Amino acid sequence: QKFGELKECFIMCDPVTRRSRGFGFVTFVNIEDGDKATHHEPHILDGKKIDPKKAFPKVPNSKFVTKTKKVFVGGIQHGTAEDDLKEYFEKFGTVTEVVIMFDKLTTRCRGFGFVTFETEESVDHCCDERYHIVNNKRVE
Repeated sequence: QKFGELKECFIMCDPVTRRSRGFGFVTFVNIEDGDKATHHEPHILDGKKIDPKKAFPKVPNSKFVTKTKKVFVGGIQHGTAEDDLKEYFEKFGTVTEVVIMFDKLTTRCRGFGFVTFETEESVDHCCDERYHIVNNKRVE
């Protein structure tokens, strides 16, 4: 934190052993602070010299990365109506369509659906929260 305010940081661990893989990521609130940190030397952590580098996405500016107006909603409980989802998600922006998926044979709710917003910004605002409570049930 001596270079600026941190947004998040995490250490990558082996999923089986749960031991550190020897690297991690630090995200600064301001990009300039990250630049300052990578240009400052030496960096010593727990008595070891480390080599900070700027991270880049594996597929920068991919043509496959697009904005969307539709979100997947998982964990919908049986008995939740499309109007219940619309009423809840309207707080993020105008909802243009709600679809809850049902099994064709049993006509029971399959536990997921989709909400379509009028704008992509509404989707971004909605996705700022990972979990939502609809009819006293946590949905994702």
